[in-house]
Amino acid sequence: MYSSAHATISLVVAGVVIIVGDPTLHPMLAVGYGVALGVFIDLDHFALAWLLAGSLDPLVRVLRAPWIIVTDPGSIFETDDLGPYQRLISHVVIAGVLVPTLWVVVDPFVGILSAVVLYAHVLADLIADMRHFETVPR
Repeated sequence: MYSSAHATISLVVAGVVIIVGDPTLHPMLAVGYGVALGVFIDLDHFALAWLLAGSLDPLVRVLRAPWIIVTDPGSIFETDDLGPYQRLISHVVIAGVLVPTLWVVVDPFVGILSAVVLYAHVLADLIADMRHFETVPR
């Protein structure tokens, strides 16, 4: 799933959390935080590609042509750089550490906002990945 789609989903989800919840932050700050979290969680993909494939090529591609983040995000990672399971597992690990930490250290509302945005991000990734899996004949 592309960053623009994650930004849109995060915008909607953060807006709902603000409307339904009891925000302790200014609503615009909460929405900005939610959108940023929903998009920037994907930065872990660069670290994973480096750890799993031993390659900094995706990072080099973006540094040489930063516009591809918006114009051609599918060209950032090669097929062997990163698999869908590693991406999703890293997101779950990050969420599992980040959400309770923010709840306790910053504020329960920020923890809830983070949990809902990251849940929506992982769910959107799962749905997008399901579209790419081939059906195995039985």
